[in-house]
Amino acid sequence: MKIKIREIQPETLTRFMFRAPKWWQSLLIILAIGAVIDLICYASNIGIGLGFAFSIPAAFAILTTNPLVKILGRQEFTWNRSALLALAGEIFAIFWLLTAPLLGISFAYVYGLGFVFAIRMIVLVAVVDYRIPRMIIPAAMPTIVSSVCAFLLFGNGILMPVIVSVGTFAVCVIAFLLLFDMPLKRSVGLSGMHFVNVFFGHLTNGSNDMEDYFHKISEFVSVHVTTFFFRRENKKDVWFVVPNLHPGPMADIGGSNFPNLLFQEFSNEATVLISHGCASHDLNMISNNETVKISAAIRKSRPNAKYSNLASRPVRSKCRNVSILSQKFGDSLLMVTTRSPKMTEDMDYSIGRIIMGEAKHSYDNVGFVDAHNCMTNVTKIIYPSTKAGNEFITGGTAALSKMENAEMFSLRAGVSHVELPFDRNHGFGDTGIVTLVTEAGDKRTVYVLFDGNNVKAGVREILRDAVLAEGFDECEIMTNDSHVVNSMYGRNPVGLEIDAEEIVPFVLDSVKRAVDDLSPTEVGAATETCEEVEVFGPGKIIQLTSLVSGIISNLGPFCLLFLLVAFFAVLVVCMIVL
Repeated sequence: MKIKIREIQPETLTRFMFRAPKWWQSLLIILAIGAVIDLICYASNIGIGLGFAFSIPAAFAILTTNPLVKILGRQEFTWNRSALLALAGEIFAIFWLLTAPLLGISFAYVYGLGFVFAIRMIVLVAVVDYRIPRMIIPAAMPTIVSSVCAFLLFGNGILMPVIVSVGTFAVCVIAFLLLFDMPLKRSVGLSGMHFVNVFFGHLTNGSNDMEDYFHKISEFVSVHVTTFFFRRENKKDVWFVVPNLHPGPMADIGGSNFPNLLFQEFSNEATVLISHGCASHDLNMISNNETVKISAAIRKSRPNAKYSNLASRPVRSKCRNVSILSQKFGDSLLMVTTRSPKMTEDMDYSIGRIIMGEAKHSYDNVGFVDAHNCMTNVTKIIYPSTKAGNEFITGGTAALSKMENAEMFSLRAGVSHVELPFDRNHGFGDTGIVTLVTEAGDKRTVYVLFDGNNVKAGVREILRDAVLAEGFDECEIMTNDSHVVNSMYGRNPVGLEIDAEEIVPFVLDSVKRAVDDLSPTEVGAATETCEEVEVFGPGKIIQLTSLVSGIISNLGPFCLLFLLVAFFAVLVVCMIVL
């Protein structure tokens, strides 16, 4: 069985999430359906009892599934989801009545109860516990009651058809589940159903089992972090950090919230801007606990910073679709890049290393920032060999040469931190907005950093134009790419849920506060290596999520195929046995 696989980002898996209705709502529908069927049967002189032969097993499933799952399973299965699954099982069983003209009511009912067992097995194995034997009993509860109902309705002769139906469907569904797990096991030696278990477990009850799962595919890497340390007399310091690690994969899984954690950790020492360096999902940290290695590298680098009170004017340069805002601080260079209005997405770590390598003879340090500020869709990583990658490298190399002999002026800097009345569901992380304003050579530059994952296409221009209209010479809008905002949706950029016009006042307020904070400043930069950071590893998270997405996306078509195969298998077995 071939499953079509395409490269996707892990946050897109959240599109498979849904909210179940209240359990009592599902129960009322279950009972109502049974009553309607019995009314139809009564009006047709068939008698009553068939409808409740569907609704009673479903109601029993609601009562028993949740307690049994708590005893036998790995993940919680809520009463609401239990009721919804029971309702779905009743509807599937009723659909089998369409075969009654061909098979008779008794055999149609028996086929239905076997099929419901199979569907419940697929759902419980995928969502609760990938270990098939543990889910047999919770999956079989309505089937057991349905078998009793079949015996009461149709007599002793129905026993063998029940055994044949349930047995054949059981064999088919187990083969189906094992077959679906095969691609991931062959690829990375892990269970795809296990991944689905821990994925839904985290999103439904906050389980951390997903991090334990990721330990099995993780690797240890060492990457650079560059920090610009701004110090002012009698004022809190400002640190502009460029870490080359990715704040993903989603929600609170892995290192998705590490920018806010660093902001909070250093809050007594400095106001920190944690920007987005060159990093993709390959460099997702396994756990937020790995954040200590970034903070250790920042602290280690601080004594090596060589301070100067000089900075250049801001210079914006372009290379086809790439725009770069460069500003020199002492002997170090800060570069903020974007492709807006073209898609601005993750860059591979090697692009940043290439730029840093080109700069090593001219600058003490280079902070190469991916502004991550234009989302049109979820797209692929930018690699050096691609057209976009070459534009970044060519444009970055040209900017390095252009800024090498830039005229230097005395520096003033100010910073502000503004909390927002919006939350993660609106596309805003816990930090809010941090804004840095620099003044050199009578030119004021504004760096606005959102705690969020990208910016809706066009919103960056609206926000930037609003700032420039206040008399500033340059401005760039950035996000730190924090994936905490991707708990239920793969796309949740700044400006998607909240209109740009509603965001502008908060941006202007943050800029005004930063201007009020302007004071003479010395700045020094340093680069240090984050040693042995445990991350997902090159290509593994994309491979993992692509395979799992392929499995889930193909469940519908393959369930239909499974239904046809199982139906004919039951027919063949019945013809042989009966």
